[in-house]
Amino acid sequence: MVGALELLTVACFLMINLLKAFMRHHRQRPLPTLLWIFGVALGVTMVSGIYLANQSTLSSFSQATKALSGRATHEVSTASGLVDETIYTLLLKSFPGLKAAPIVEGNLSSNGRLLTLIGIDPLASRKLSPIIDKTFSPEDLLRFISEPRLILASTAATELASAEGELGLDTGGRLERSRPLKILSSIEIPQNPQKAVVFGDISWVQELLQGPGKLKKIDLFIENPKLVNKIEKLLPPHIKIAAVANQARLYTAMLDSFNLNLTALSLLSLFVGFYMIYNTVLFALLQRRREIGILLTMGFSRSQITGALLVEISLIAGLGSLLGLGLGYGLASYSLTIINQTISDLYFFLRSAPPQPNLSFYLRGLAVGIGSAWIAAFSPLLEIRHNTILSLLSRRPSEDRAFTNRKRNFLIGLLIIVASLILAYLPSTTPYFGFTAAFGICLGSSLLVPLGIDTIISRITSSTLPQIKWRLAIGAVKRSLSRSAPAVAALMVALSMSMAISLMIGSFRKTVDRWFVNSIQGDFYITDSDRDYDASLLDPNLVKELSKLPEIAASNRYRNLRYQFNGRLVRLTGVDAKVLKNYSNYRFTDTLTLDPWQEVGKNAVMISETLARKHKLHAGSEIKLNGFAGSKNFTVAAVFRDYITEHGVILMDYNNLEKLLLDHGVNSLALFLKPQSDRHKVALDLQQRLAPYTCKLYANHELRTRIMEIFDRSFAITLSIRMIAILVAFFGIISALLAIYLENEREYGILRALGLSRGEVFRIALGHSLTLGLLAVIGAALIGPLLAWILVKVINLKSFGWTIDFSFDLTLYPTTAAITAIASLLAGLYPAWRIASSQPSFQMRER
Repeated sequence: MVGALELLTVACFLMINLLKAFMRHHRQRPLPTLLWIFGVALGVTMVSGIYLANQSTLSSFSQATKALSGRATHEVSTASGLVDETIYTLLLKSFPGLKAAPIVEGNLSSNGRLLTLIGIDPLASRKLSPIIDKTFSPEDLLRFISEPRLILASTAATELASAEGELGLDTGGRLERSRPLKILSSIEIPQNPQKAVVFGDISWVQELLQGPGKLKKIDLFIENPKLVNKIEKLLPPHIKIAAVANQARLYTAMLDSFNLNLTALSLLSLFVGFYMIYNTVLFALLQRRREIGILLTMGFSRSQITGALLVEISLIAGLGSLLGLGLGYGLASYSLTIINQTISDLYFFLRSAPPQPNLSFYLRGLAVGIGSAWIAAFSPLLEIRHNTILSLLSRRPSEDRAFTNRKRNFLIGLLIIVASLILAYLPSTTPYFGFTAAFGICLGSSLLVPLGIDTIISRITSSTLPQIKWRLAIGAVKRSLSRSAPAVAALMVALSMSMAISLMIGSFRKTVDRWFVNSIQGDFYITDSDRDYDASLLDPNLVKELSKLPEIAASNRYRNLRYQFNGRLVRLTGVDAKVLKNYSNYRFTDTLTLDPWQEVGKNAVMISETLARKHKLHAGSEIKLNGFAGSKNFTVAAVFRDYITEHGVILMDYNNLEKLLLDHGVNSLALFLKPQSDRHKVALDLQQRLAPYTCKLYANHELRTRIMEIFDRSFAITLSIRMIAILVAFFGIISALLAIYLENEREYGILRALGLSRGEVFRIALGHSLTLGLLAVIGAALIGPLLAWILVKVINLKSFGWTIDFSFDLTLYPTTAAITAIASLLAGLYPAWRIASSQPSFQMRER
């Protein structure tokens, strides 16, 4: 027992001494260590930042939903969000003692900001909502019930009020300053303090929003599961009872594709970051190859040395991971603003609370950073364990091995790329195969790099470069294949990602632009909300007035609703089919008849291709839609291309929508001018007529600009991730050049001794750096379009269901080459200065 303890003490003593020796190395050479830490930090930043931003978004939404739902466990609702209030009385009569509360809810605007107005029965809601229960005194309760337009306002909503505590509402496109809402008291919604919410008595809110006799939902508190079954049997077929958590998931599911794509892009960026970690870890081990060989001759075992190196790698990578977590928090805060804006533009209004790091955030970051460093160190550590001491003392074996294996790696890379392409096109409804294929293409193309470098450099040096100095500059890339190949691969993958994302965004932009020209042909559009498509309604009198103007040839009413279809939220849109038949040019992918608009005008619907893909529908399919009073079957007359929402659109004639939902609202109005009308005069006339209202008037080109602004904002976060990936690869070149400099000091010293000036050696080193960048551009020119094709035709198609016409932008090549050349020269400045400034006698010395 004593002997074992002594052995353990000696082993720990030796390990500590080894660690001290290795850590001393970092004090002597701080720059490579800082590069190592920064490389790990950037890799962790990308993954942890996007993860935290996504989690904060989903958490804020679910917490806000939970806060507003209170103690409710279930809710009674319909697909269209309209419930007859007689259902509420039926439930109370059938189940005495049932805790139930009728709810009316809608979005309005106040002072240009979106406001959620909720109508409640305070006597019923006190049983279900802690917020309401704590607020009312008996006097306040009496006032709340008896005085119209008296409200409880959240902290964010009170900030919109006047000094007198009044809120003016924008309803029907008209600012109702004469009938403002009066704040009775302020309430706090701790889960989402930035959400502007007001509560009013259901009697007057119902008139303002849903209309007489209509509810949004009925909240229930049910502890006995058997009671749920009894209620379900009592309700009409088109009315459902569901757990509150399931209803909340309908909305969070809207964000799944969006978050999945952000996460996948951050992981692709981490793939680039891995090369930097690999280069820096490899550089740190290369610097000590000779030192490790000497330690082996002194009697230290290979296990002791590799163990000490693993501990050292873990400590340095852990430090880099902690820095990356801090930077990731900053990226999350920045990303959250962009994500909130995008979600508000595309889905529903959202303002998330600041990101809150949790244990999962820290563990994920540490696992990514330390795990990547371990993987990067695997090959060098394996070399230490199996190579002879003589091999470790020499720098050539790794180069010889890289050169020998270049053809084998090329074949493996080709096989991986082919397998990835096959995987991408396997039948599937999820984009995971596409993301896996993208990773496979990045990995496979990296394995092509060594043979590619050898082939290109050999051709150049044998034919086109007469000057020996430039042959030396370019030939050094081939002679240091084990160091230069990872650097070129890292930059190539980063550039390929950048090109792929640019091509995807460019293709998508052109596709959306063509869709707009074909589908949105109105001369003017009037809407009361350009953020939340069903948030507010136009004044009915205004709609009639504008439609009857003598300059107007036709007008089209748009009514948009969030609608539950087969367990998913989609958009249900009412239009004037007779108008769009003559004033639009929809692109149909499948039709039942030659004139689908005529069928829609009768009793049919059209669906977007995203809905058709997700629900496996086609022209001729029958779909059941639940209305206010019951269900009705509709035939799908056509499938059309649409880029408004990836969740799908069901388009029907406005008159049929009115009959189905007993809804007479209009969200926006399209006006088509007569050919002889003066556009400028009509615009001035419309602005004058809209002056008393809060409506926005868009000319066709203005609406087009607005849509493209939303489109560009939607991709702002992907551009940020792309820039970080290129930054990672930029520092990867510095790491690789420092490693090459370390291995070729004697060569540069000999050149100086032979008479080359510092400036000439400096230019040779810069030429080396430029060669690495241009080689990466050649690889990216081939791999970038392939990745773009996967993004456009596989990942986006299966994530969102949109068909995007692939467009190739040739100007991307010279732009990428120019940016890469500048970045490569900048990255090579410090290593070139180090090479040129060292003394030849020191460089040629055997160490």
